[in-house]
Amino acid sequence: MTEPVRQRWGSLLVLPGLVLLWLGLVVIPVWLQAARLCFASYDLGIYTQALARLSLQDPNPWLSMRQVHIFADHFDPVLWLARPLVTVMPAKWAGLVAEAAFVLLSLAPLVWLQAKGQLDRASTALLGALLLFNPGTTAALTFPIHPTTWAMLPWTWLAVVYGLKRTGWMLAVLVLLFACKEEFPFVGLMLAGGLWLRGERRAALAVFALSAAWLTFVFVGRSGFLGQTVNYTTRLLPEPGQGWGAYLGERLAGKQLSRVGTLLVAFVPLALWGWRREWRPDPLWLALLLPMLAIRFTGMAWRFQYGAPLMAAVAMVFLPLLRLHRPPAWVLVTTGLLLFTTNDNTVRAAWRTLATPEAFPAHCPATGPRLASVRHALDVLAANPGGRVLLEGNLVAEVGARDEAYAVGGPQSDDLVYDWVLVEKPPAGSVWPLPAGRMEELVSVWRSGPDTQVLIDDAHVFLARGRFTASR
Repeated sequence: MTEPVRQRWGSLLVLPGLVLLWLGLVVIPVWLQAARLCFASYDLGIYTQALARLSLQDPNPWLSMRQVHIFADHFDPVLWLARPLVTVMPAKWAGLVAEAAFVLLSLAPLVWLQAKGQLDRASTALLGALLLFNPGTTAALTFPIHPTTWAMLPWTWLAVVYGLKRTGWMLAVLVLLFACKEEFPFVGLMLAGGLWLRGERRAALAVFALSAAWLTFVFVGRSGFLGQTVNYTTRLLPEPGQGWGAYLGERLAGKQLSRVGTLLVAFVPLALWGWRREWRPDPLWLALLLPMLAIRFTGMAWRFQYGAPLMAAVAMVFLPLLRLHRPPAWVLVTTGLLLFTTNDNTVRAAWRTLATPEAFPAHCPATGPRLASVRHALDVLAANPGGRVLLEGNLVAEVGARDEAYAVGGPQSDDLVYDWVLVEKPPAGSVWPLPAGRMEELVSVWRSGPDTQVLIDDAHVFLARGRFTASR
């Protein structure tokens, strides 16, 4: 094989190699932990129950463990795109597969540009690495599942169709973006204003009409259709009695700034290279970041799913530069090193998940007796679908299709009576949000109840039937 041919094949294999590395370091360890019942009910349990119960007959199902109708909480109708998966797999796995697919498909616009000859392979691989391995994405995938993360796909498509000035496609992509969470229509308003100032009046009017109509429905009309909605704006404002100095001090604390720095550091080589080439980013695209930055700053929401769409939008800042110039080797190497160092914890967790599953994570060891006991208890519940069941948070997603499933420590009223209780024995299980030691106290209370019928009470699981009221 000649040297040019070898280089060509090597460049062709870079992006598939990145995808395989991402699957091995991020996706597969998360899926293994999900199979071992490691994740608490937020957000895996919430969206598992939503996907399990979503249907044409019940398009806005009640989530018993969250005590709210799904679209009266966040307005994320993108869930309907994942709903068909529930016909071929359990709802929990439908959500996990959909989340990974949305993130992976965020590479599709880049591959499309490369196929059209408008992006070279090195640039495609660089942007692909920044999308898959930036700490915002990896942190989001280790906190499954949430449609905020899924917004990575429309963000990358928006960057492409925006650059190509395809107004029709832009509107379609904006609909998909808006469907991921109620914050994104504010991005549409910024886009409309920028297009108007640039003289693209027809496109500006179309984007403004779509964004304004969506925002009006979400923040005004939605309550008329769905009843009372959850007001998340209180999270963005000072707490009662809190002064503005303390409010800003919290948000500018070292811990918060450190998280922002971790998210952005991998973009430094690209930014430095662009500066040396006297390249200037598109000011309108930078303006699109402002609504997300403002919401994340005021809500101190830099972790978990919140960083993924923001970092996808930041990566796309450099798309025009990379369409014009191939990145030099030093940019590729230093960006790769920065992505590796900022994902050190993810790499360590992946290795421990694969190499020592019986010990890591400590609260959900993959030991045969534990898993057999929990599976037996879940089989008992599946054979008895009636009645209210109170579960430990990491078990909620296993009974997502059940009408009356509740999480220990959840938002339900204290006087609710449960027919079933199923929890793991500490130190296994997820006691959050209970304080340490509280689960042992609750098990003692449930076990001693006058109507309690204990079905399993071994070293791993407590399963009982009766009448139970304590849930905290």
